[in-house]
Amino acid sequence: MGVQWIEKKTEVLMFTLVVIMIATLILPLVIKLDSKYIFLFEIIDWIIWAIFFVELSVRLYIAPKKSIYLKKNWLDVLVVALPFLRIFRIFRVLRFARIITVFSKFTQKLKNILSQHGFHYVVVVFIGVIFIGTILIYYFDQGTALGIKNMAESLWLVITIAFSGGFGDIFPATTEAKTITILVIIVGNVLVSYFTASLASYFAEKDQDIEQERIEKKLNELNKNIIDLKSELKKSR
Repeated sequence: MGVQWIEKKTEVLMFTLVVIMIATLILPLVIKLDSKYIFLFEIIDWIIWAIFFVELSVRLYIAPKKSIYLKKNWLDVLVVALPFLRIFRIFRVLRFARIITVFSKFTQKLKNILSQHGFHYVVVVFIGVIFIGTILIYYFDQGTALGIKNMAESLWLVITIAFSGGFGDIFPATTEAKTITILVIIVGNVLVSYFTASLASYFAEKDQDIEQERIEKKLNELNKNIIDLKSELKKSR
């Protein structure tokens, strides 16, 4: 039983837990919840964190070269380590960092699950970037005089910058929202470029498949004609 076996067996479970953790981190930002629900989300968050900690510890224990394995799986280390920074009372920044880190783990897990369907992976990640970017920018800018005033404006801003990298009358005000905007511009343009390249590659492969089928059909016909010709020559003798 090796590390790869454990990763394969727990892949779907860990992916599901990552999705739940993202929900527990984001929902309190967009929905005004009672203290009991916030406390419940905190408990769920810590339970999932404990599962991540145990799973990473087991993998690290089995891994032959532990330092190399930690460097290779630095994202998992961040997911486990970031909650301890709460003692420094930087809750807003910490929540932002955790959402970005956990979402990165989500995309990593999704990529592993959909490794045979990269095109679908890009689409899902892009939607995730739009969704999380919209919520975070609205969360950091709400209540400011010049910033984003509602979720619709935040969504418009994120979609605009993700596709074009620019925006007009709607713009972020706080430093945190501006940071998210820069990240969305970078990630959005990279994903759009990759999406376009994947689409072009897909159609190019389709054309190649059609051409290959045509060539194979011609070769089969030629081979059949040769066989028929040989058969006729034998009969004439």
